[in-house]
Amino acid sequence: MSITLKQVEALYWIATLGSVVEAAERLNLAQSTISKRILELETVLNVQLLDRSGRAVALTRSGQNLLPIATELLKLGTRFHEVAAGPLGFSGSFRFGVTELVALTWLPKLVVAMKEAFPDVVPEPEVDASISLYDKLADRRLDLVIGLDPPAGSGFKVLPLDSVTLQWMCAPGAGPDADELPLAEIANYPILTQGEGSGLQRLVVEWLNASGITFNRIVKCNSLSVLSALAMAGLGATFLTEQYFTPEIQSGRLRIIRTKPKLPPIQYFASFRADALDPLAELIAKLSQNCCDFSLRRT
Repeated sequence: MSITLKQVEALYWIATLGSVVEAAERLNLAQSTISKRILELETVLNVQLLDRSGRAVALTRSGQNLLPIATELLKLGTRFHEVAAGPLGFSGSFRFGVTELVALTWLPKLVVAMKEAFPDVVPEPEVDASISLYDKLADRRLDLVIGLDPPAGSGFKVLPLDSVTLQWMCAPGAGPDADELPLAEIANYPILTQGEGSGLQRLVVEWLNASGITFNRIVKCNSLSVLSALAMAGLGATFLTEQYFTPEIQSGRLRIIRTKPKLPPIQYFASFRADALDPLAELIAKLSQNCCDFSLRRT
C-alpha cells in the first residue's frame, strides 16, 4: 500500500486544528474515516504519528518532522490539479465572512461571480462583526474575510477594496437645526451606534476620541438597518454610509448633518491566510475587488 494525499491531508488538518473532531468537520468526513487514514499512514510508514496517550491528540516527534513535508505535498497536489483542470478544478465548500454592509450591498454580486468562475465551489457566507470574523479566520473556521481594519502581524494577506463615506444622519426635525456644525457639537445630541464588536464603530469612535470628542450613546445595536430605523424614528443621530442610504435621504426620511471636520472614509479589505494550501481564497479576494460596490442595494 502506498501513501495517498488523503492520508497526508488527514495528518495536516489534525495537526493544524488540534483534534480529529475538527479535522473531520473541516474535511466534511466522519471521524472514523480520519482515524482510519491516519492508521493507514502509520502502517505504511511503520511509525507512530500521533500521541494518543493524553486527552488531546498531539503529534509525535516523527509526526512533527513530517508535517512540513506534508504541507508541501498538499500544496503541490493542489497546484498539480489546478494546472490540469484550471479554475474548474476547485470544488467543495468555501467559507467566508462579510460585514453587514457588504451583505446588504454587493454580496449577491460576489456570490454570482464566484459561481460563474468556480462552478463546483459552494459559497458559505457568514455575516458578523469584523472582529469576530478575523478571529474565525485565525482559527481556520473561515477561508476569507471581507471587513474593516484587519489585525497587523496576524499571518493574513490583505487586498484593499473600496472605502465608504460616512455621514451623521438623523430624522428631519430631530438633532441640530443647522445642516452643518463643528464636529464637537454632535456630542450635544443623543447618539445611536453599533456595538463594540463592530469595526466600523470602533474606527469612528477611536477617531473621535483622538479628536477629544466623547458622546452619550443611548442605543447600541450591531444592525445598520435597525440603527437607521431608530434614527428615522427621531431617537437620535447616527453615522451611516451615504452611498447605501441615498433613497432615505432623497425621500426625506433621513437628513445629513455635515460636520467640520467630516468623518474620514473607511476602507474595506479582503483578508485570507498567508499559509493557505490552495490559491482559491486569493482568487476570490481578487474577484471581490471587481465586485465591490457599496452603492448597490438589495430590493
